[in-house]
Amino acid sequence: MSRRFPLLIAVFLSLLACSALPGLVRAATPFEPAAAIRDAAARFVRQQMPAALRASARIDVQGPAPALHFPRCDKLQASAFGAASPFGAQTVQVACAAPQRWSLYLPVRVDTLQGAVLALRALGAGHVVAPADLTVVPRDLSSLPAGALSDPRQAVGQVLRYGVAAGQALSRDMLRGPTLIHYGQSVSLIAVAPGMRLSALGVALQDGSQGQQIIVRNAQSGRVVHGVVGADGDVLVQIGGAAQLAASNP
Repeated sequence: MSRRFPLLIAVFLSLLACSALPGLVRAATPFEPAAAIRDAAARFVRQQMPAALRASARIDVQGPAPALHFPRCDKLQASAFGAASPFGAQTVQVACAAPQRWSLYLPVRVDTLQGAVLALRALGAGHVVAPADLTVVPRDLSSLPAGALSDPRQAVGQVLRYGVAAGQALSRDMLRGPTLIHYGQSVSLIAVAPGMRLSALGVALQDGSQGQQIIVRNAQSGRVVHGVVGADGDVLVQIGGAAQLAASNP
């Protein structure tokens, strides 16, 4: 028995050491990995984006600083801090509720690429846009102006309201339709009201493109009315102007 006793003690100590090994490993790494914290923030940001943009978005999470250490967490929770936006710069809070409560704020940059219609060369105001004037290149969505065009067909045949530089992105507010009506031109004035449709001959007092409001003089009554240029070059008068047309059509 005396010879076997040391052997039994050795086996017991070995088993005890093996059972304690996972705990020792955990104790050796008591902090939540910085990569796990960044991943939690990135997953949250991607989930808030429109589904069509998630695959192409580049998400850059900064931090945490190397000198900062946070205890291990059972489940990391991320949320938006301040105004939530799926694009550009933002701040995300990453928090832990258990076993120890802590939180931190991480700056995040989201770059989302989409095709942008750019001018291949400098173009002057009044220029009618042609296919040869344009190119499409990937650009970060947050760097593009509101209403930026993504399809050249949206610009071809339109007229530039003002000049653009080579490489400048085109947007809807830079363009207008081609001039359909010129000053002094005879036009048809059309007014549609419930139960009636009135028409009269008018004279345009200014140029106009489709969708633009212009001033027209009724050729019969001499009254001046406002109307919107239609796709076929007629001028559509609002309901309030129908009475003026009716007066000129006894």
